[in-house]
Amino acid sequence: MSRDSRPEQVENTGLAPVLIGANTVAFALSFAVWVIFGPSIRTIAKEMHLSLFTATSIKTLPVLIGAVMRIPIGILADRIGARLTFPILMLTTAASVCGLSFAATTMQLVAGALAMGFIGTTFAVGVQSVSSWTPKAQRGYALGIFGAGNAGTSLTTFGLPLLLASMGWRASFRLYGLIIAVAAAAYWLVVRDAARPGGPLELKALLAPLNNARTWRLGLYYMATFGVFVATTLTISDIYADTYHMSIKTAGLLATTFTFAASLCRIPGGYLADRFGAHQVTRLSLIAIVCCLTPVCFGLPLALTVLLVFTAGVAMGFGMASVFRYIPDYFPDTVGAVGGAVGALGGVGGFLLPQLGSAMKPVFGSPLVQVIPLAAVATIAWFVQYRAVRSITGPGAVSGTAGLAALQSAIGKSHDAVALPSEKATPVAESEVNR
Repeated sequence: MSRDSRPEQVENTGLAPVLIGANTVAFALSFAVWVIFGPSIRTIAKEMHLSLFTATSIKTLPVLIGAVMRIPIGILADRIGARLTFPILMLTTAASVCGLSFAATTMQLVAGALAMGFIGTTFAVGVQSVSSWTPKAQRGYALGIFGAGNAGTSLTTFGLPLLLASMGWRASFRLYGLIIAVAAAAYWLVVRDAARPGGPLELKALLAPLNNARTWRLGLYYMATFGVFVATTLTISDIYADTYHMSIKTAGLLATTFTFAASLCRIPGGYLADRFGAHQVTRLSLIAIVCCLTPVCFGLPLALTVLLVFTAGVAMGFGMASVFRYIPDYFPDTVGAVGGAVGALGGVGGFLLPQLGSAMKPVFGSPLVQVIPLAAVATIAWFVQYRAVRSITGPGAVSGTAGLAALQSAIGKSHDAVALPSEKATPVAESEVNR
């Protein structure tokens, strides 16, 4: 299906803001549950006598599962709709979290962590829902609002320690399960799936974009924004504590302000992607991430390090929003599948980059080297984007300024008339010449 045959489904309805709000709240609560082992694993490990390796594995399993399962869950959302997929994931998680509260063995904890990890795939589902109900010119802003829901992790980093102190981890897990179950019912009552002309696509059509190189380039861009964001969140507290000898509480506070600011910056990032184009915002975000994180490796004064990390977080927020702004334009009928693939690569980056930095730390004898892989992947992503755009807009693609002017004129007359299926069929969208 071509882009221009896809109708704008919400131009004359007030339903879209409600759906965006419902998806954002559900996503925030889902991510709050997704990181539930962060504040609680020390308590669980002490009670159940877990080794450091076992405790670390249990803590990171939900992150890994939530990353790699985004592709099939995104495809499922494209097939059956977000209204059914999102509540299924939340109810599955509610059952697993409640089950974890009765765990008596390590294998029961592992099984619960594996099942709970599926809640991390809700991002791909929400992207499909929000995109399908939002006019094209506002999708970046809408997806930015939705993406800001990953600030829901702050609900757990701040609130769960209080619950652990007052009611213990088992009762706290049951409360989390009850909340997410109620949220699942509310989501099903409020959200509706947008009508798709011609009905659901066949599985082959949903999988087709995974053979498109552009899908994996967007995944690399998201690894350099969201993946680096997650990795920074997991490592920056240790860097502050080990390098600058501050308390864990103070280091955690600085890390939380970074996380919260980066999450909220997805909103203006999406707006700017609508206004100036996803390509421009992504490029500048990647450059800013590289320029801010690289100097941190050299042991700057604390105040300057905090400023650079915070600024990098703002750039990550902008970049996370702008990368997903590409997807509904390039792949309007397979947003869930492509969003799942892109999100999976971002999540894998968030899982692997801290592991790489941790392995480098004893070799070089400095916690600051943990930043090197983060800056490196952002550098690689920027270079790949630069080469991809240049290959389209260079002499081999458009001959001379007259050809470029003609191309811009054609885009202005028909902004949406760009074919999707093949890499060569969408040169205008790749270069974002008109944006």
